[in-house]
Amino acid sequence: MSQPFHSRAIVLSRENFGEADQYVQFLTQNWGVITVLARSARKSKRRYVGGLDIFCHDDIFLRGDPRERPYLNELSVLNSFPNLRNDLEKMLAAGRAVQWIRRLADMATPMPSVYSLLGQTLAVIEKEPNPDRLELLGLLFKLKLLSSLGLKPRLEACVRCGETESREILFDITGGGAVCRKCSPRELSSLGEVLSEDDRHFLIAGDQLKLTHWDQFEFSREKSSALSRLITQFASYHTHQRLPV
Repeated sequence: MSQPFHSRAIVLSRENFGEADQYVQFLTQNWGVITVLARSARKSKRRYVGGLDIFCHDDIFLRGDPRERPYLNELSVLNSFPNLRNDLEKMLAAGRAVQWIRRLADMATPMPSVYSLLGQTLAVIEKEPNPDRLELLGLLFKLKLLSSLGLKPRLEACVRCGETESREILFDITGGGAVCRKCSPRELSSLGEVLSEDDRHFLIAGDQLKLTHWDQFEFSREKSSALSRLITQFASYHTHQRLPV
């Protein structure tokens, strides 16, 4: 008998199938997003040792090609994030992160940076004592995910003329990034938003900030919320997906 395929993975969703089985969607370290059949998952709680709950970080072993609906042979739980599950605000923040990945990165293609990003984000959410900072964490997650997928908005220079010195920049959602005042049409106010220098620099550098230094980040909840909405509008427009704010 062939050896089972092995990877580390994070549970994104699960769906009942038949009388006892479940289909489970994982973001894996080795194969990207895949769906596997967990036989008797609803009858036997011991078989998968609580590792099929959403957000669980597991070691999984599969039978069959991971890209062709394999079945789950066994798993061991690496982290179930119990403190995250006991807090509604943290659950909602984690759920939004998972939804972004399911809608933008739902492909069986190795994406180790996306896998690492979600794992780190869940760990930071679980440990964060201040709920006001979850908004900032969500913004950083979005910037990092868009950068990993090659969808980051262009903010270093005007997308129309290439100007880099202008201090007054508008974020043009439909145009894909920054537009200087001299290039902005009058109707742009309905399509974008003026960015302060601080806002612009944060959006440029956000995907480079390391979550291992999370305690050092400072940005107001009000600004984090406004920029998070803006990035969500941008991503939704260019991917044709309805993304949670």
